[in-house]
Amino acid sequence: MGYQPGLDGIRAMSVVAVILYHAGFTWMHGGFFGVEVFFVVSGFLITSLLIEERDKSGHGGIALKAFWQRRFRRLLPALATVLIAVGLWAVFWGTAEQHTQLRHDYPWGIFYLANWGQIFSKVAYFSGTPTLFRHLWSLAVEEQWYAIWPLVFIAITRGRGSDQRRGRTLAAVALLVMVGTALASSADLPTKFLNPARMAVQPVDHVNFLYLSTITRSSGLLLGAAMAFLWRPWRITAKPRGNAGSVLDACAAACVAVLLGAFFIGHVAEDSTYLWLLPTVTIASAILVAVVVHPWAIGTRKVFSSRPFVEVGKRSYGLYLWSWPIMRICNAYTGSPSKFLLAAVITVPVSEACYRFIETPIRVGALGRWWANRERRDWRLITTCGAITTVALLGSLGVYFGSTDKVFDAARDTSADAEFDPSAVAAVTTTTAATDGTVATGVVASTSSVLATETTVTVPTELPRRVVMVGDSTAHALAVNRPKGMEDTLVIGDGSVEGCSVYDTGTAISSQGSRRPFSGCEGWDRKWAASATKANADLAVVVLGAWDVFDVEIDSKLVHYPDATLDQRFKDGLQKGIDALTAVGVKVALLEVPCMRPQVVKGAGTPSLPERGDDTRVAHVNDLLREVAAANQGTTTFVTGPAEYCTDPAIASSLAYRWDGVHAYKPGAKLTFEAIAAALLAIPL
Repeated sequence: MGYQPGLDGIRAMSVVAVILYHAGFTWMHGGFFGVEVFFVVSGFLITSLLIEERDKSGHGGIALKAFWQRRFRRLLPALATVLIAVGLWAVFWGTAEQHTQLRHDYPWGIFYLANWGQIFSKVAYFSGTPTLFRHLWSLAVEEQWYAIWPLVFIAITRGRGSDQRRGRTLAAVALLVMVGTALASSADLPTKFLNPARMAVQPVDHVNFLYLSTITRSSGLLLGAAMAFLWRPWRITAKPRGNAGSVLDACAAACVAVLLGAFFIGHVAEDSTYLWLLPTVTIASAILVAVVVHPWAIGTRKVFSSRPFVEVGKRSYGLYLWSWPIMRICNAYTGSPSKFLLAAVITVPVSEACYRFIETPIRVGALGRWWANRERRDWRLITTCGAITTVALLGSLGVYFGSTDKVFDAARDTSADAEFDPSAVAAVTTTTAATDGTVATGVVASTSSVLATETTVTVPTELPRRVVMVGDSTAHALAVNRPKGMEDTLVIGDGSVEGCSVYDTGTAISSQGSRRPFSGCEGWDRKWAASATKANADLAVVVLGAWDVFDVEIDSKLVHYPDATLDQRFKDGLQKGIDALTAVGVKVALLEVPCMRPQVVKGAGTPSLPERGDDTRVAHVNDLLREVAAANQGTTTFVTGPAEYCTDPAIASSLAYRWDGVHAYKPGAKLTFEAIAAALLAIPL
């Protein structure tokens, strides 16, 4: 086959798409498909090389040691350099959250198991603050392929079967993987496979498995390998016949159009990605590879073999390795053109230096030849110093990150403790609804839909009352920052589900460009109920609002907030949660959503989103909460929170009260619990 520069051209197109996707540009939210193109190219190229080695050996053998050494020289030096460089940066300038992330990512990254490390982690791949090494999953998939595939290749080529038959079999296996992945995209099969015992309580985000696992992502590699057995056009010596070259070029153009379309329309957490888009990209990539290596496809080969494409393709590995951590350090992953340009200005020379002085010399054996020509004493000195330096760096980084917190919690306030004021529960306010005479206990603000009269009475309550906080991350912030001295009054448990509210479908869309898909939130209501049972709770306080004020994309249609469809969606979801909680014997309190004042804070997993600061949107959510409470008077109470978040700008905007203007710190949790404690105690059990 020889060197095929067009394959580097395909790599160039793919790595550019991935980098633009990593940059957070909304017009390239399907750029992650570039990784699938890489997989197809790798499967085809590696298998073609193995076939040629088998044929040239005369006895059908493969030099496994030499094969793995070549892969080692090609991949490991650049990866080790990135791991050390980024690790050293994090030691001196990284945040506490990044230290915790590296504690987890380092061992998985070093051993090329990053994809499985992310699958088995407690954090969904698409939630929270992205880690510095989040992109290593794809390198892990490829390296696992390089480790396993030569052994499989030897096994399947020992028999007398023809290469055509082997290729058709591999293509069939690739098709089965595609179909299986498509079916699993709308089911919880991977979830059950990974965690059957906890399925009913804590289902794993099955998108993690679909997107990251070596099994589900093997289709591209397998189809590329099948192509290598079936397609060897470089053996053709005849001139193009008729319009065959034009047909090939037209096929390539159509495939490029398909890939570009997928780059523009794909969404990583949508079922459609795995149902049909990913298989389409895989097949289109295979056809494009087939055309690029065909000698008759003169136009296609000329484009993809052009020098700019080839030079970028040769450096695609280093660009992929360096671009993401540098963009993460520069905060250039949120769609900002200026920050992206800054990251690019840093990435290009850094990756070029790595390519010229580390990757290339080691790959072509120059370093080994240089050592071989040195005196034995010098060789020992150099290798000893290099080994000591590498071990010292990796060991020091390992010790440093190993001593950091195992779990980072941005919401946990580590400052001085706040003390609960017992006088907050001296009196209890009850409300009697005037509509039908039914008594609903709690603090209910008067609205057009609820007519109420208020009287203050003292209600004896058996203390402490056991309360579980359920809802989104704002519930978690209140639970972990509860003030001291409250234990004799309220015992607080945490049953929050980060980033989910009461949905498991659709995607929240911010005008700022952020997207929050809810497809990974399946079973949130079961989690609420399980948390209430585990905490032996008397009462569940539902704390929502952070994800309920946005426009929502439902079935590829954008619905603007407020809208009757979104209102009903929220009320139906909330009712589902109330039913789950009351089914396990707890009463429910719906906490008023406070006025939010989102601010830009370094290290925040979610950027400052303007919709949260819109008091009109927040008030609308509270109206819906009141409606649902009124419809469930026997089990559910609306509880008014502290007024200061809407009336006192000094408190509302203070990062001491809410560390990002949305999530409470200890002073904010103290303010909230003191405002609602009496109402919670007054709810009859």
